Amino acid sequence: MRTLPREPDRRGALAPFMKMAKAIRKQAQTAERVASATADAFVANQMRSLAHAFRSQAEILKKKEKKKKKKSRSG
Repeated sequence: MRTLPREPDRRGALAPFMKMAKAIRKQAQTAERVASATADAFVANQMRSLAHAFRSQAEILKKKEKKKKKKSRSG
């Protein structure tokens, strides 16, 4: 079976940053949901901390993306 060539992504090399940031934000939402659903206070606190860490990481990726985007436009 032959596979058709994939259409190039419009955003070029920046797309992986955006996809990863979105995936990390989704993990943060999942961790928040688990924190809300659990009866164990320790686990709930750990999951909220994890959600916070995920959101921080997503923001870092977003800033890297913007920096790369700015650099590619000027250079």
